[in-house]
Order: sequence, then C-alpha cells, then structure tokens
Amino acid sequence: MDQILQTLIKYALGIIGVGTIVILHEFGHFVAAHINGIDVEIFSLGFGPKVVGKQWGKTEYRLSLIPFGGYCRLKGSDDLTHALSVKAKRFKHIEQGSLFSVHPFRRFLTYFAGPLTNIILSVILCTILASLSYPTLSTPCYVTPVTDYPYLFAESDSPAGESGMLKDDRVLMIEDHTVRDYQDMASFLASNKKQNLMFTVQRYVDGKSHILNIPVSGSPNDDGTYRYGLSNIMDPIISSVRFFSPEAKAGLEKKDVIQSVNGIPVFNNLDLLTALHSVEMEDITLNIIRDDESIDITYTPDFSNGKRQNKFSLYSPTRIIDGMTFIDALPYGANNALHLFTDTINTVISLLKKQKDDVRQVFTGPMRASLMIGDITVMGFENSLSSGFRALFYLLAVVSISIAIANLLPLPSFDGGQMLIALLETITRKQISPSNYWRCQLFGMICVICIFAFMYFIDIRYFYLVHLASK
Repeated sequence: MDQILQTLIKYALGIIGVGTIVILHEFGHFVAAHINGIDVEIFSLGFGPKVVGKQWGKTEYRLSLIPFGGYCRLKGSDDLTHALSVKAKRFKHIEQGSLFSVHPFRRFLTYFAGPLTNIILSVILCTILASLSYPTLSTPCYVTPVTDYPYLFAESDSPAGESGMLKDDRVLMIEDHTVRDYQDMASFLASNKKQNLMFTVQRYVDGKSHILNIPVSGSPNDDGTYRYGLSNIMDPIISSVRFFSPEAKAGLEKKDVIQSVNGIPVFNNLDLLTALHSVEMEDITLNIIRDDESIDITYTPDFSNGKRQNKFSLYSPTRIIDGMTFIDALPYGANNALHLFTDTINTVISLLKKQKDDVRQVFTGPMRASLMIGDITVMGFENSLSSGFRALFYLLAVVSISIAIANLLPLPSFDGGQMLIALLETITRKQISPSNYWRCQLFGMICVICIFAFMYFIDIRYFYLVHLASK
C-alpha cells in the first residue's frame, strides 16, 4: 500500500507540473487571441467532458473531467462547418471575432504565442534557478587509489597510486592550486592539460601528520586531459532515507553510522558499496551506531531491472553557492534556456538522421515522463526543500522547451502547422479553401492520435519490461 501511495504522489507531482506548463501554453494563445481580435469560445482546465463551467463575456471558463493540461478553443468552427456544407471555395459570411475574420498574420501570431510562452517560461525558470543560492557538495579531499577497489573500478589504473599515494591521504594542493574539496580537485583535473603534476598531501602515520609532495604522471585521455586514478572516500553516515522504502520501514535513520553489512566491516563509502554488491543473500543486515548504541537493522531491499536498489544516501558536507543578482541571472537564464532548446533540436535531428539507434531510448510517453519528474522531485525534497524546488524548476524548464518545440512541428493540427498555413496565406495573399483546411485538420488529428498512441506504447512497453525484470 505504501508503494502505491508513493507512486501516486510522484504521478501527482509530475501531472500537476506538466499540466501547469500546458495551461500556460494555452493561456499564451488566449491572450494573443484577444489582442488580435479573435474570440475564445472555451478556456478549459483539463480535457474531456465538462464538470463545471461559467460564461464570462464571450468565453466559457470550464473545468473538465481529465485533470491534465487544458485547451483553448478559438471561434471559427461554425464558419468552417457552414463553408463545408455549402461546398464554398472560400470562407464567406464570416462571423465577427472568428479565426477566419482576421488577417492571416494575426492568426500566425496567435498560434505562435503558445510556444513563445513556453520559451519565456523556460527562461524565467532558468533565471530563478540562477538567482537562488544553493548548496553544493563539498567533500573533504580524502582519496584512495582506484586500484584498491577493483570490484568498483574494474580495469582502471591509478598513476597516483603507482607514484606512492595511499588510501586516506588528503590532497591539499596540486601544483600551486589550493584544493578546497574533492569536487574542486575533480574540476581542476578535468580541465588540466598538463601530464606531470605535483600533489601535496597530508598523511597520518601513527597519529602524526606528515605533509608530502608526490609527483604524478597522468594517463592520457582521448580529449587531451589526463586521469590520475583517485576516488573520494567519506564516512558511511546516513544523510537521508527514501520515504516508504524497506530501509525506512526497518528503522534506518538519518545520522546512523554504518559499521558492517552482513558482517563485512565498513569504514567508508567505497567499502559500503563493495559490501552491498558482494552480498548474495536476499536480506541485508546493517550494523549501525546510533547515539553510541550498536543496532542491527535487517531488511529485504527493492529490486529494479534485476538489480538491488539502495534507498538511502550518505552524508556529505556542503557549501553555499551564492545566487546571481537578477540583472546577471536574466542573461544567464536565457542562455541556459537557449542551450536546452538547441540540445532538444539536435536530438530530434539526430533521430531523423537515424544517429539514434532506438527512438524509445530518446522519447518517453506522458506516463513515464510524469513519474520521472515526480521521482526526481521527491528525491530532491528528501534531501532538502530547496533541492526539491530546484529539481522541479529545472525539469519544468526542460518540459516547457520540449512542448514549445513539439508544437512548432509543421503538422496541421499543431501550432507549427497552423502558423505555416497562415504564413503561406500572408505571402500568397490567397486564402486556403475550407475543404483543404478541413483535410489538413483531419490529417493533423490522425498524426496526433498516432503520436500519442506511440508514446503510450513506449510507456506500456517500458513498465511491462520493468515488471518482468523485477520478477
């Protein structure tokens, strides 16, 4: 029952988030339609049969049965129906405020307003993210050669280990660069183009501190950088436990210090991962220290895709990154939104060029997308309130850009198709015939149904495979 409740919460978060993005998209059409003299007959929250509605001016505002997104119906359906019934070659007897009563470029602007709203929303979300202060990992730079953990780092060499660095050494400097934390060291090495580096480390021997200078010659990477074969180690202290997880039900709590896994001693995070992976029994017993008391906690872990899932995280110190001022954050947010836009476009282009082997690995359907948004957001909230909102805002920025691009596709029932028709009418100064317009709309609706059917097929197939893998 707890697992069902957890899944429902994730779906609810995802559906509310995506639904809000869709509603704002439709609100963009709503505002643009009024500006361009087009009446909005219905503005609905949700799809399907009407639950409740109220007429206000020329628009009926309604709440519909299916609470996912919404729609904005522009005036013009009666004009189309009448023109088709009399087999007119052009729209005549057009009602005031109809979609076909205004200049086609005004229609273009009305349809463009939806995707534009999504792009602006993505810029706003990225700007908010840039303006907020946030914590980032700041793990003390205690390291170990990766060759000390062959199970975790298979076929990896360690130039640093070969040069004399040992487990529990703390890196203080690299050349003349003072190392603030492990993340700082990783960033420095990732951009470093120099093969031979001098590492200054602190090492404790018999309780006494020694400062050593160790020259290390890195192994070359394909991108011109070098690897030194070091991994961070930290104390196995619990930071958070997933809601409703087997670990939480068994009593694992924040600040618990793990001492052993099924009798295997654990001294750091890498020891813990190695022990968890090496356990062959179905049940796991953690010996932990809590308030100076030794406690055994036994649980049966969850499995996904045939792999054991660890539903807890370890504590790592953090430092605060100050947010930008709004003036600085706005261009930064716009640049990030532009990167999201171009990355999504490039993915679509790669798919069309068949550079992506399987479309199912690129796209997800609405069910899985909602679950992913909810899952990542819940994980963020489990860490902290700010982490949850940051995760949610970023994911919604990605969704908003994706919706904008999808609606700009030149398919008749999409905004892009309507914009293309309006643009052609503007250039040629010839109005599309009612019959051709209806054929375009019919073709567009078929495309929409096929796309949604394919997306739901991807979802159903994914959840079915996950179900099989869990058995």
